Amino acid sequence: MLEIIVSLVLIILVLTGMAHLFVAGKRLILHGHSRLAGGELGKVFLDPLQMQVRQDTWDAATNDLSTGTRYCDGVGGHTQQQNCPTQAERTLGNIEYKATYVISDLSPNMRKVVTTLSWSEPTP
Repeated sequence: MLEIIVSLVLIILVLTGMAHLFVAGKRLILHGHSRLAGGELGKVFLDPLQMQVRQDTWDAATNDLSTGTRYCDGVGGHTQQQNCPTQAERTLGNIEYKATYVISDLSPNMRKVVTTLSWSEPTP
């Protein structure tokens, strides 16, 4: 009888460890998919800025490339970037991706744009 109880405890420990391994693997796969989708959506967030690289609007106050920090997230109080993708365009697989743009001057004729994407992943 004691041998059966010990073997059941060992089987339960092994199965519990395997279940945790499968859950961790699933979480890792979902995170990889989210990162891949974020990389692909980065182009969607940067495309509108490429259209603003024009000499006739370079120093205009309404230029998308004027210095500062702007957002594509729909959060009240944030300075929203012009020509942001719509919420539907930046949502994939029930995950909404948000972008933060930090635009700084490197020289009078050159600006640096750093775009940071963020999202909340669902737990499996």
